[in-house]
Amino acid sequence: MNIEKEIDLLLNLVKEENTLLKKGISSNDTADKLLEINEKKRKLLSRLATLEAKDLEPFKNKLKEIEEINSRNQILLINNMDILEETIKSLIPEEYINTYSSNGKIKGTSSIFGKKV
Repeated sequence: MNIEKEIDLLLNLVKEENTLLKKGISSNDTADKLLEINEKKRKLLSRLATLEAKDLEPFKNKLKEIEEINSRNQILLINNMDILEETIKSLIPEEYINTYSSNGKIKGTSSIFGKKV
């Protein structure tokens, strides 16, 4: 495994994800592309997780950059979800948006995404 190549690929993926999230999730193509990026990131991280910390030490700056961009991506994703949620709430009356418990019973109205922030 070429560690530098893998880290560069991961950096490019988080940058691409950042660009897409800044534009907003406005189409199925964007959502599909984000899912594809997420899957590629997961596979890369799985491979990198098998390495020793000393193997990653020379790439500390790139890993820090990845971490920073990924943190921004999380914020952008939450903002996109909030925008989608508000749009749906404006289109669907609130009494039709329910949260279900693990046994399938309605707990009450809440976020349509059931997210925890």
